[in-house]
Amino acid sequence: MFDKRLMAMCPESKRFIVGNIICQWTELMMNALMIFIIANAVGKLYRKEMTANEMLISIAILAGVLVVRFFMTKKTTEMSYLASKTVKRVMREQIYKKILRLGNTYREHATTAELVQESVEGVEQLESYFGQYVPQFFYAFIAPITLFVLFGIAGSFKVAGVLLICVPLIPGAIMMVQKIAKKLLSKYWDQYAKLGSTFLENLQGMTTLKTYKADAYKNEQMNAESENFRRITMKVLTMQLNSIIIMDFFAYGGASLGIAFAGFTFETMLAKPNMQK
Repeated sequence: MFDKRLMAMCPESKRFIVGNIICQWTELMMNALMIFIIANAVGKLYRKEMTANEMLISIAILAGVLVVRFFMTKKTTEMSYLASKTVKRVMREQIYKKILRLGNTYREHATTAELVQESVEGVEQLESYFGQYVPQFFYAFIAPITLFVLFGIAGSFKVAGVLLICVPLIPGAIMMVQKIAKKLLSKYWDQYAKLGSTFLENLQGMTTLKTYKADAYKNEQMNAESENFRRITMKVLTMQLNSIIIMDFFAYGGASLGIAFAGFTFETMLAKPNMQK
């Protein structure tokens, strides 16, 4: 779930990742403040205690919160871009230097097609890892604790506890899915590299294939490998959809329990004044 070796290879990206996490946390706090202001205003309007000045102050604070939230969202995107940009530059430099050190002997370790795929598609995939996954990984631990404290201050540690207990189920579900996905993704990448290698070899030897009239045979071979790649791609997409369903089940299930407990607590609070009367 978290590769320390990749982080050690790209230390420059750490400050952008930290900045991304801080921006997301600030955005969370702005959301909480916005909900608090709206709920407070609705409560006062319901009790007919809201004055014109209080309404103007609430609107002004909401406007300020929205501006800060917009700025934080923009900075989060910027930090993600800077982190992934740094990683891609460093990784491509490392791959290029490695090839220069190996010289012509690099073919003993990997084919040309594999190197092209690693340096282009493989490095591009790191954009999602460093720009989105790693910041979200740490934010996923900070956000529940923050919400636990906020709900506790609001007066309902029961609701906060339910949400906090349900949070570890999400990374647990991710780890369960990853064990299943590891073998499948390995087969996917092997098939992808094999297809790229075959295509490059056929393209380089096109003149020879035409001379010996073997181009039709190679065409059928490429079609068969393309079909195998299509099938493994569909399996990967199916696995990803299933993993999303599992994670959403735990995430929205925990949120539903929290909402149910919050509603029960609210109903209990309303019943107390009536019992006293």
